[in-house]
Amino acid sequence: MFVSAMSSLLANKLRSFLTMLGILIGVASIISIVAVGNGGKRAIVSALSSDQMQNIIQILPKELVVPGLPQPGQVLSVSQSDLAIAQQFSGVQSVDYTITGQTDVSAGTHTVNASIDAGPDYLNNLARFQVIQGHMFQQSDVIASRPVVLLSNTLAGKLFGNGNPVGSIVTIGGEPFQVIGVTASEQINLFSLFLGSDYAYMPATTCLNLFPTWDITEMDVQTRPGVNKSQLASHIVTALNVNAGDANAFETSSGFLSTVEGTINQVTSILTLVIGAIAGIALLVGGVGVMNIMLVSVTERTQEIGIRMSLGATRSAILLQFLTESVMITLIGGVVGILLGMGVGVAVSVVTHVQTFVQWPVVVFSFLFSAVIGIVCGLYPANKAARLNPIDALRYE
Repeated sequence: MFVSAMSSLLANKLRSFLTMLGILIGVASIISIVAVGNGGKRAIVSALSSDQMQNIIQILPKELVVPGLPQPGQVLSVSQSDLAIAQQFSGVQSVDYTITGQTDVSAGTHTVNASIDAGPDYLNNLARFQVIQGHMFQQSDVIASRPVVLLSNTLAGKLFGNGNPVGSIVTIGGEPFQVIGVTASEQINLFSLFLGSDYAYMPATTCLNLFPTWDITEMDVQTRPGVNKSQLASHIVTALNVNAGDANAFETSSGFLSTVEGTINQVTSILTLVIGAIAGIALLVGGVGVMNIMLVSVTERTQEIGIRMSLGATRSAILLQFLTESVMITLIGGVVGILLGMGVGVAVSVVTHVQTFVQWPVVVFSFLFSAVIGIVCGLYPANKAARLNPIDALRYE
């Protein structure tokens, strides 16, 4: 039965391929979209968490990460008194802070409006960026408020072209800064989600002296060895909220991560549902195509059916013959669609450097759904073939 069905499909290769095209596209769409969506979600969540941050507690004003317009009395920044409160806890080794803003960065005749991110000497761990030229600023630069800066490679390219900017001077806020390093702006990291590709990093103390009206957007608490990080974070946040008179004024980066992850899950779920519905329509259209071609096949092979019946073939054998052909068309289309979807995922990984993830339950579902479409859409043509009158079938021309 299988060999006979395969021979029939190979006898009309182009028609068989065009018939399974709708199934192929639908399955490939589902596999690739789910793979890319999962990969993107994991990349962002992974970028927001880092093994290098094991002894760092990041505390942010909650209203900065919760959607909606700020209300009167809400805490939108970290104050010097908040920093002093955190420093009083015995498990705290040091308290640093992060400042973000927007201003012009100039070099020669070139000026670019860029995002500024200022923080401690371990800012590269906080912001998850990689220094590709030069070096990161040191703690001594932070203590002395030295005018040193790192530029994203995109910003450096706009200001200096293809030349090496390390050691050059740029003007920020009317003051000269020495460029000590260049970072990889194309890397997915926490702040690239908000700052874009044109940004500069500098010591927090330098930034606060240069832009005293800019808000401190994040508190970075470095814990002592052996301290229970989660417990200490809870105590600090509670103390800050009591001081602010608002039980929800501050939260740790873990709460922020949960918020972001929840939003990402919601967005990817909606996108997957919408595109999955479109792919489902493609599968149904493909199923209709299968039914149409199988009906044409039954008409073309009417005499063959009559001959087989006259030689003793039963109605169930005829029905199974055409049903097998229908299922084989959809299964082959499903398998090729699965491979194509995986291939698209691999291609996206190569181009974007974001690892995609194929969910095997989705693969199994796609395969089984292809089989179901083959059975449902092939049942009517197969039944029509099985119900033909042998005499009328032999007379058909």
